[in-house]
Amino acid sequence: MNKSITVGFLTAKNPLDKKSWSGTHYKMYQSLKNEFDEVIALGPIHKNIFIEIILLIITLFNFLIFFKKYKKSHSIVLSKFYAYKIKTKLKKMRFDVIFAPAGSAEIAYLKTAIPICYLSDTSFGQITNYYSNFSNLSKMSFKESNGIEQKAINNSLTQVYSSNWAAEYVIINYKALKENVFTVKFGANLDFIPAKSDLVKEFNAAINLLFIGVNWKRKGGNIVLETYNILIENGHNVSLTIIGCKPPNLKSNSKIKIIPFIDKNNPKEFNNFLNILFNTHLLFVPTRADCTPIVFCEANAFGIPVITTDTGGVSSIIKNGENGFAFPLDATPDEYANTIQSLLDDPLKLK
Repeated sequence: MNKSITVGFLTAKNPLDKKSWSGTHYKMYQSLKNEFDEVIALGPIHKNIFIEIILLIITLFNFLIFFKKYKKSHSIVLSKFYAYKIKTKLKKMRFDVIFAPAGSAEIAYLKTAIPICYLSDTSFGQITNYYSNFSNLSKMSFKESNGIEQKAINNSLTQVYSSNWAAEYVIINYKALKENVFTVKFGANLDFIPAKSDLVKEFNAAINLLFIGVNWKRKGGNIVLETYNILIENGHNVSLTIIGCKPPNLKSNSKIKIIPFIDKNNPKEFNNFLNILFNTHLLFVPTRADCTPIVFCEANAFGIPVITTDTGGVSSIIKNGENGFAFPLDATPDEYANTIQSLLDDPLKLK
C-alpha cells in the first residue's frame, strides 16, 4: 500500500544538503525514498530580496526600539511567504501526504486539504529561554513565533517528536490532541554504519575522548577541558579531539586536536569523520541544553559510550549504564572524571 503514496517532503532548506538540520533532513528524505515510490522535495525555498529587506527592517526595529531580538525564522511575514510559494508548487502535482520536518514556519499558514505530518524535536515555547539564541526575544517576536507554532500544530493531522520531553510539552501547552502525537526516536545521520565485528577498540595506548559541538559554551566545552586536565593530572594517558568549533583561549597541546568544521557533503572530510569515530573510546559532551543530539546516535552506532547531562530530550537517547551516562546539570568536573576513571580502570565496560 505504501508504494502508491506520493509524499511531499516539505522544508524551506535543501534536503540534499547534509548540513541541513545536522543531516536530519537528508537522512529522512533518503529513508522515505526507500519506503515510497515517489517522494518529492518541495524545497529549498529561497527568500527574495523584498522579504529579506522586510525582515531586516523588523529586526532592526525590535533591536533599536526594544533592545530585544527578533526571530526572523519564525516571522509571520516569512511564514506567509512560504505558504504562498508552497501553494504554487502544490498546484503542479498531486500529493497524498505532506511530511514537514522542523517545518512550523512552512506549514503554519499553508491552506491545503492534503494531510500534513509535522515532525520536530521541540516546540517554540519549550525552547524559548532554553537556548541562548531563543532568549531575550521581544514581545512581538515571542507572540508571532508562538502563534506560528500553535498554527503549525493545529494545521497538521499528526505531530511526531523525537522525545517524550518534547511530545508531552505540546500536549500540555499547545493542547495538541494526545491521540495525534507520536514519539519516534531519531537515529544516526550517517550513510555508513559499521558491523559490530568491525568495532575493535585498542586500549594499550592513549584513550581517545571526543567532543563535538558548534556551540562551545552550550555544549559544556569548559567542563570537558577541566575534566580532561584532571584525568591528565591523575596519570591517565588520554587524548582529546574537538570537532565543530575553536575553544577560546585554549593553549597549544599535542594531545588536543581541534577540527573547527567537518563538511559531511565532502567525501574526504566525511571519511575522516568516520575514521575518528572508529578510533574514539568515549564521546564527552556535557551539554547545558539540548533537544535530541544526533551526534549521540552517531557515536552509539560506532559502539562509543556517551558521557553527557540529563537535560532536554537527552534521556530519549542515553540510558545510564547501557550506552553512556547522563549526569545532573550541576555535576562537577571531578564527578565526570571519577566516572571516566572507573571506565578506564575497567576497559571491558567500554567495549
